Amino acid sequence: MAFTKITSLADLIEPQVFLDYVQEQVSNTNAFIKSGVLGADPVWGSRLLQPGRTIDMPYINDLPGDAEEWSDTKDIDTDSLTTGISQAMKVFDNKSYSATDFGQLVTGAPVRSQIISRFSEFWVRQDMKRLLNVLNATYANADILTAKSYGVGTEKELSAGDLLAALARMGDMANPKLVKLAMNSSAYFEMRAQNLIDDVKPSEGGAPISYYNGLQIIQDDDIPVAADGTTAAYAFAPGSVAYATANPANAFVITRDEFKNGGVEAIIQKRVSAMQVIGTDIDTSVVSSISGYRQAIEDGKPVFKVATDPRKLGIVKYGFKVASQFVVPTINSPKADSTDDDPKA
Repeated sequence: MAFTKITSLADLIEPQVFLDYVQEQVSNTNAFIKSGVLGADPVWGSRLLQPGRTIDMPYINDLPGDAEEWSDTKDIDTDSLTTGISQAMKVFDNKSYSATDFGQLVTGAPVRSQIISRFSEFWVRQDMKRLLNVLNATYANADILTAKSYGVGTEKELSAGDLLAALARMGDMANPKLVKLAMNSSAYFEMRAQNLIDDVKPSEGGAPISYYNGLQIIQDDDIPVAADGTTAAYAFAPGSVAYATANPANAFVITRDEFKNGGVEAIIQKRVSAMQVIGTDIDTSVVSSISGYRQAIEDGKPVFKVATDPRKLGIVKYGFKVASQFVVPTINSPKADSTDDDPKA
């Protein structure tokens, strides 16, 4: 057993006269990932714990060809259907925290209860980071970028006309239908300044809900905005990103080493998950080995390609710039000199 980073007495405050510890929580809202953009995929969920590191999903294509002339002088020709397979990658995660008995006893710090009570929200934050990585990797594909985005790479000041141009990327599709629009709060306040937002009060005493052209607005500052105001908004249909997670055997373990540092307790969690925009497939020319998948999406490589028809992708990206007065370092954007990928943690 290898205990690497251990919460010891040196990491804790040893009080003389001391109140109870306040169990701190990070301020991320994770509103984007909780907004319904993820759809629980029942097929994936049943296959995550099966052998292998990919999930193969066969499909049969629609009827091809054109009608032919019918007469009694020509035989009728038959046509054939075609099939294909799209793939999703499994991601294997683990996370563990540990603490010494001595450190907890001397300081009274409730390390164990903090770990156990906050683990579920930890996984939500991990999924939020992965969602943004998956979207970046999806739009790194040139075909998807052309078909399902506007202004990305050529960002200009936010405008209603450009936002509508982005929404036009769905064409006349009634299903999937865009219902929500996720953005950094800086973009929300600029839209409000431009009188682009309608507020609807769902019930007496209920909090008003903000809409743009019928799309409910979701604010989430995990959607990045750069110091120069460059950012993006995502319009999406419900469940447009397929998602599943499963707990393997021994997914939650509390283990002890009575000798290490006078007694150490570790809490370990493991899981298997998959996340991918519906209508995309893995581009094996980019991810040649399964083991490189995680790093490839974190690096924003064009990991995904259109599986069959780009019209079926239920998400659209609009790239633009927010005016400088709405960009606030350490509030909705990182410090200019910070390398921390989670400034609110």
